[in-house]
Amino acid sequence: MSVLVQSLPHLLRGAVSTLALAAAVLAVGTALGLAVGLLRVLPGRAGTVVGGAVELVRAVPLLLLLFFIFFGLPALGVRIPTFPAAVLAMSLWMAANTAEVVRGGVQSISRGQFEAARSLGLGWASTMRFVILPQATRRMLPPFVGLCTILVKDTSLAAIIGVFELTRAAQETIERTLRSFEIYGAAAAMYFALCFPLTRLAARLETRLGRP
Repeated sequence: MSVLVQSLPHLLRGAVSTLALAAAVLAVGTALGLAVGLLRVLPGRAGTVVGGAVELVRAVPLLLLLFFIFFGLPALGVRIPTFPAAVLAMSLWMAANTAEVVRGGVQSISRGQFEAARSLGLGWASTMRFVILPQATRRMLPPFVGLCTILVKDTSLAAIIGVFELTRAAQETIERTLRSFEIYGAAAAMYFALCFPLTRLAARLETRLGRP
């Protein structure tokens, strides 16, 4: 216990960095994902092209995206520091998956809603803003909150490229104390404390918003 007490401030700083990384990715990735998701449901070839790009990003492991941006881009003369590189790679991942959530939510609304909006003279943008998105948001919230839970856990991958966050803080503490079981256990408990409220929120949203 003495090792945990002494190591707790360092682990807490890592947890704060984890939240900062997740918040930055959430802000960038959600905004980009919402825009891309709406482009995906555009009629015509534009939606098909955007859909292909989204599927490409979703098919590539997040770890490989991190390696490509942090280790691959310098070969082209583009060097990005560790934290911005992690934000960029994870934002691409978040945007692609958020776009799928948006696409699924929009396409789950019946065609009658689109036709009714057109019969009132609304254009595509007005239809989305005033008719479709208010209804689709109820269906998008539960999977989006679940996606945020996955994001918090996957920030641990940023430790591989040297970003200081909870997993990196645990590794540094173990190198100093040689007490891997206790330190990893404490880090796991912190991840649980960060993610469990989100998992419960997702479950409550599914139950509450699923009611007629």
